[in-house]
Amino acid sequence: MNCVEFRRQLAIDPQATAADFVQHRAECPRCAEAHARALAFEGDLVRALNVAAPAQLAEAILLAQTTAERRRRTNLRRASMFALAAALVLGIGVVGMRAEAKPLSVQAVEHLESEKEVLALTAPVAAAEVTATFAKRGVTLKQVPDGISFVAPCPVGASKHRSVHLVMPTADGPLTVIYVADQKVGAAADFERDGLRGRSLPLGNGTLILLAKSPAEFDRVEALWRAAIAG
Repeated sequence: MNCVEFRRQLAIDPQATAADFVQHRAECPRCAEAHARALAFEGDLVRALNVAAPAQLAEAILLAQTTAERRRRTNLRRASMFALAAALVLGIGVVGMRAEAKPLSVQAVEHLESEKEVLALTAPVAAAEVTATFAKRGVTLKQVPDGISFVAPCPVGASKHRSVHLVMPTADGPLTVIYVADQKVGAAADFERDGLRGRSLPLGNGTLILLAKSPAEFDRVEALWRAAIAG
């Protein structure tokens, strides 16, 4: 056995007792020194590892593992709850956005469709009732137009806008007036939807919407409500 083979065997097993291993160690001082150092290291390693295990070590390890698992599950539950809450908030926000996505003009037409029967009313409503109805919406009228046959503080649209719904009979048929007190459009616009002609315009702090089969009376009625609300 030469030195290289000896050192290779020494690295594998310092306690080797093979005849050629023992013989080379006896004949080679340098390999003998390396063998002595390896045995000393082995002894130090054995002494370092020869430490008594603490009492109840197994129980402590199991407790630590159980605690860590409990925390992990708790964190997962919290994360799931936060994710669910976020999804609900997002869903509510999306529903709200969809509800608000409809223009006021569309919401007004849909509201009129649900209350078509009031178009047949022709008996005049007292001015005091009209004034009181607008007051419920926080609007003080400067004057009350003539020829109103229906008035009610109706909520309009999915967002339940604070509105006043009126009907004014004309020579061209009933004309619906809806004043939305809690939302103001940016600019006046005429429109047509579901066989109805319409006009929406900013007025005061809200929006005035006119609906009828014919727009012939729109200018006249608009002027009446401008005087009533804006003064």
